[in-house]
Amino acid sequence: MNKLARLQPRHPILSRKILIVDDNDINRQYLRSVLSDEDTELLSASNGQMALKFLENHIPDVILMDIQMPEMDGFECLNLIKKKHSDYPSLVFAVTGFSDDFGNTSFKQLGFDELFLKPIKANLFKDQIENLLQKWRKEKASSNHLLRYSDAELVEIKTIKELRKYASQHELLEIYKDFESETSEALKQLKSHFESNDIDKILSILHTIKGNSASLGISPIAKFSEQVEFEIKNSQTIDSENYLPKLLALFAKFVSNYERILKLN
Repeated sequence: MNKLARLQPRHPILSRKILIVDDNDINRQYLRSVLSDEDTELLSASNGQMALKFLENHIPDVILMDIQMPEMDGFECLNLIKKKHSDYPSLVFAVTGFSDDFGNTSFKQLGFDELFLKPIKANLFKDQIENLLQKWRKEKASSNHLLRYSDAELVEIKTIKELRKYASQHELLEIYKDFESETSEALKQLKSHFESNDIDKILSILHTIKGNSASLGISPIAKFSEQVEFEIKNSQTIDSENYLPKLLALFAKFVSNYERILKLN
C-alpha cells in the first residue's frame, strides 16, 4: 500500500463520538468543555427532534440526554431512538436534575444505560463516561454475534485527524479505497488458503490485514485479525467456519460506512 508509506500515525487508542442533547445552551457548552479532547468528537442537539435528525447520519458511541426539554422530553426521544433503531450501537445516559426514581420506575428500567445527576462533577464525569464505554465495548467484543458498530469503533477518530495532517480529503479517501481494494483481494486469497489449510499463507495475509487496518484506525478488523492470527499460531488449527465469516462481516461493515465517516469527520 504505497500511499501509506508516508503516513505513520500513532497507534490508535480509544476514540469516541458523543451526542449531547440538551435545550439549555449553558449546559451544552459546559458538557462540551468537560468532555473535549483530541480523542472525542462532540455533537450537540438543542432538542429531541434535532437529535433524531443527527442520528440519521451519525452513529455515536454515547448519547447524553437531558430529560426536561420542551416539545419532546428525554423519555420520548429515547423511545423513538429505540423504536427506529432496535440495534442502535449507542449508550444512552440520562443527564438530569431528576432523582433516580421516576414514579415507581428507575431510569434504567425505562431504557437508559446510566443516570448522571446535575450538577455534573467535572473531575469524575469524563472518567465515568470512558470507563462505562470501555466496559461496554469489551462486552460487545466478547459476545458471540457481531453487533452494529459506532462510527468511532469502525474508524478511530484520532487516526483520521492524524492522517489529515499529511493528506487532503481526496487523498485520504483514495487511501481508504486502496485499502478496500487490496483487502478485498486478500480476503479472496484467504478463503482459498483456508480451503487448502495453508497455515503459513493464512498467517501472512492476516498479518498484512492487521497492520494495514491498524495504520488506518480500522480497529475491529485489526483486532479480530490479530485475535485469529494468535489463535492459529497457538493451536495450529483453522476454524474457517468461525473465523472467515466474522472477518468478512467486519469488512462489509467497514465498506458500507467509511466514506460517510470520512465526510463527517
